[in-house]
Amino acid sequence: MKISATFLPCLALALLSSCASVSVKGEHRATKQPAQKPGKIYVANFDTRQGVYKIAGAESKDPEAFKKKTAETLSAYLVKGINTHVAPAERASGVVGLPKIGWLVSGEFIRVNTGSRILRSGVGLGAGGTKMETRVQVYDLASSAEPFLTFETTGGSNAMPGLITSTGPVSAAFSMTTQAMMGVTDDAARTSRMIAGALNSYLVERHWLDKSKAYSQKKPGKFQLVHEQYLP
Repeated sequence: MKISATFLPCLALALLSSCASVSVKGEHRATKQPAQKPGKIYVANFDTRQGVYKIAGAESKDPEAFKKKTAETLSAYLVKGINTHVAPAERASGVVGLPKIGWLVSGEFIRVNTGSRILRSGVGLGAGGTKMETRVQVYDLASSAEPFLTFETTGGSNAMPGLITSTGPVSAAFSMTTQAMMGVTDDAARTSRMIAGALNSYLVERHWLDKSKAYSQKKPGKFQLVHEQYLP
C-alpha cells in the first residue's frame, strides 16, 4: 500500500505519541479507616458535570445523553467487577438515603475523549485514541462523611496497529476490526477493572480477602483488550 509523503509526518507523530498505559495513581488514605470488611458495596454513577469532554461522531449531537450513558456504563461494569473480585455490590440511585452500613464507591469524570474510530482502525498506534480519566472516592457508610480512600484512574484505547501500520493482511484485518470496536465503552470496562483491582488490593492488604483471590490492576505500559476479561 502506497502512503503519500504528506501522510508520513502524521503517521510518525502518531507513533511517537502512542500511549498504551492504564493505571491507578495518587492513592490517598484518610487517618480513620474502616474496622471491617464491607458486607455490601454500593456504586453511584460518577459525576459528569466537571469533566473535560471531547466528543466526536454521532455522540456529539447530544453531549448530555452521551455523558449519562458513559456514567451508567461505568457503573454497570464496576458493579460486576466488584461483585466478582471484592464483595457483593449493587447500583445506588444516589449518595443520599443509603443504609448506614457498607461502603459507597462514587467519583467524577476528569476527562473523556472519544477519539476517532476512523483513525484508530486505519492507523492505530496512538492515532484517534480514546481517553478516560476519573477521580474515585470510597466511603465507609457506618462511620464517616469523608472518603477513607481516594485515587485517580487513567486509561485509553489506542495502542494497537491499524490497517496501514499492521505487518500483514491477516494482522491488518484483525487490527482494523479490533480498533474500530474500541472506544469509550472499552475504556469504561478497563476503568472498572482498575477500581475493582484497587479495592481488591486494599482488602487483601488488610487480610479481609485471601491472597489467592488477589486481583491487581493493570500496570502502566501494558495493554490488553478488556473485552476478554468478561468472556466466559
